[in-house]
Amino acid sequence: MFTKIFNSNSIFSIVIFIVMTLVLWAKVFTNTIPMIAPIPASPLYHLVFKLFNGLPVVCAFISIAMLVLQALLINHILVQNDLIPRKSYIAAFLFVISLSFFNATIVLNPALIAGLFIVSALWLIFRLYEEEEAYQHVFNIGTLISIASMFYLPAVIFMLLVWAGFIIYRIYKWREWFISILGFLWPYLFLATYYYWNDCLISKIVVYKTALGFINLYDFSPTNYVYMVIAFLGLLTLASVFKLLGVINEKQIRIRKFISFLIWFLIISFVALSISAGFGINGFLIILVPFSVLFSLYLSFLKRSLIGDIALLLLLMLIITGRLGVW
Repeated sequence: MFTKIFNSNSIFSIVIFIVMTLVLWAKVFTNTIPMIAPIPASPLYHLVFKLFNGLPVVCAFISIAMLVLQALLINHILVQNDLIPRKSYIAAFLFVISLSFFNATIVLNPALIAGLFIVSALWLIFRLYEEEEAYQHVFNIGTLISIASMFYLPAVIFMLLVWAGFIIYRIYKWREWFISILGFLWPYLFLATYYYWNDCLISKIVVYKTALGFINLYDFSPTNYVYMVIAFLGLLTLASVFKLLGVINEKQIRIRKFISFLIWFLIISFVALSISAGFGINGFLIILVPFSVLFSLYLSFLKRSLIGDIALLLLLMLIITGRLGVW
């Protein structure tokens, strides 16, 4: 039932998507959840916090807009590259569901903002396939990752994803690699100049070194509910990866490369989590992006929709019981 609704392109499925988003993120329209406090070495999020902290209604609309925009962009990427059916909203649904597990993150937060730039970079990376001398795209990809890291510093690790994409797509020319680095560096050159003229460059360098200086996966104080979510999502992720590895040889070369790239997206997201010390549950949110992508592919490749329906029902039940405080 669920997979049929999400895989249809009817007005009904769009209405369900809008209603589900508003219901799952309804708390963002209350004043009970404040914005996440500024996090280390994230200057653009500091600016957002100064501008919108104390304006809950504005924050609510920005949060919903970013959530929906990312969901639709992820869905568009997968549809455009023939990874899910063209009349499907399954990836958009799963993205919204995935980002609705924790009350503390149903608010304008650094990972949500950074995610918009990471997903935009993902869209451009997919467009590099079979495109010669795509220097402008490569430069823009580096810039998007750089801006994402200014909202959420561990996003710097996604430069590895860019280079992994180059290897998978067999882009070995030094120009693309060099241009991607230039695209990443130029926003930081402007930032360093600003710090220099304000006599705080040295102190800011120390902040950046400290921010990524140690590993701590448990600084968000996991509860039994968090453990349940991690365990269930981990199980679904493994099932998705094994399913994709099982069918990858049946697909066209282009689809194989895209699937390989998405698996690397998941791996590098785990690396981003591992360097997210001091960033709280934001580190876990980054993993939910590749999870929603891979799980949507898993559901699309399933021959029996009943399995997918059960998995989706369990996901929704987990969210509901978490909101009710059962765990």
